[in-house]
Amino acid sequence: MHERLARMLEEIGFPHTVARVYTALTLAEGEGLSSSELVEELGVSKASVSNATQFLTGTELVERYRVRGSRETHYRIVKGVWGTLLAKKFAAIGYIRRTVEEALSLDPTEMAAERLEEMHDVYSFFENEFEEVKKRWNERNGV
Repeated sequence: MHERLARMLEEIGFPHTVARVYTALTLAEGEGLSSSELVEELGVSKASVSNATQFLTGTELVERYRVRGSRETHYRIVKGVWGTLLAKKFAAIGYIRRTVEEALSLDPTEMAAERLEEMHDVYSFFENEFEEVKKRWNERNGV
C-alpha cells in the first residue's frame, strides 16, 4: 500500500520523496515518526527527509512535535486540512476564469478568441459546480 499511495501523490504533483514521507507518516502505527525513523524506513538521506518535511510543514499538511525524552524532531499528519487545500484549488479556478475574461476583453484574434472561449467555458462550468460542492461540504461539516 505504501508504494501505491506514494505513486498516487506523485501523480497529483507531489515530488517523489515528499510523497514517500507523507505516505510513511500517513501509515505510521503511532502518532508520527522521527526524522531518523523516516530516514531508516525510506532508505533516504537526512537531507532528503529534511527537505521533504520542510515542504510538508510549509504546506501545513504535516506538523513538527516533540516527544518527551527525545532530542529529535518528530512529524505527524495535520488533521482536517484536505478540505481547505481543495478549497484553495477551487479558488484558483476562479482566478484562471477571470484572467481568461481579461484576455478576451483585449480583442484577441479569431483563433485566440476561440481557444480562450473554450477555456472560459470549462473553467466557468467547474467554478460553478465546485461552489455547489463546497456548500454541501460546509453543510456536512457544520461550517
